[in-house]
Amino acid sequence: MKKLIIASLAVAVLLLACGEEETLSPGYPTPTSPVAALKDVEISFNQRNTDLLELVLSPEFVFHFDPRDVGRRPPGVSQYVIPESWTRTEFLRAAAKMFKKAHTISLSIETGSVGEPRPEATEYQAENVPVELLAMLDELNGYIANSASTFAFERYLAEGGGKHWRLTEWQDRGRYCDEAPAALRPTTLGSVLAVFYTI
Repeated sequence: MKKLIIASLAVAVLLLACGEEETLSPGYPTPTSPVAALKDVEISFNQRNTDLLELVLSPEFVFHFDPRDVGRRPPGVSQYVIPESWTRTEFLRAAAKMFKKAHTISLSIETGSVGEPRPEATEYQAENVPVELLAMLDELNGYIANSASTFAFERYLAEGGGKHWRLTEWQDRGRYCDEAPAALRPTTLGSVLAVFYTI
């Protein structure tokens, strides 16, 4: 009888542990809207959380570079030419390298103009969303990028039956900073990611 009780307790603990792995940690917005999904993207960069970023990117996610960057080399990089787009795998590789190598990361996504999809909608797009990325290589040198990004989202059924949103596309439309500090090189968001992708 004692062995049965101990085994039952062990199974219960295991099930509880598995349940915890399927949910977001406290403090992270559950992506029940496009705005919440973007908040999770912002948090993932600022806290260097690859798992959180993976959660809010669709398996078919595509990152589109600013057309002005396509065919060019990232700042200070001679062996890599920027393509038209990256797959989810390539984007996550760039982000993971930035999370590991950058001295400081600050991503800001202004979601005030994103809006809300209709209750029955399964896809949504938000255009001209202001995004700013600061990535420092060391205490003095780094990159700053501003973008009027366009984001595309899809609704999906999460574990447990909740209707969540995740990103299917991110289009970078860079706007160079006019008053960047001398130590920072103004560039596009995609170019900053491409720098770290090649490190």
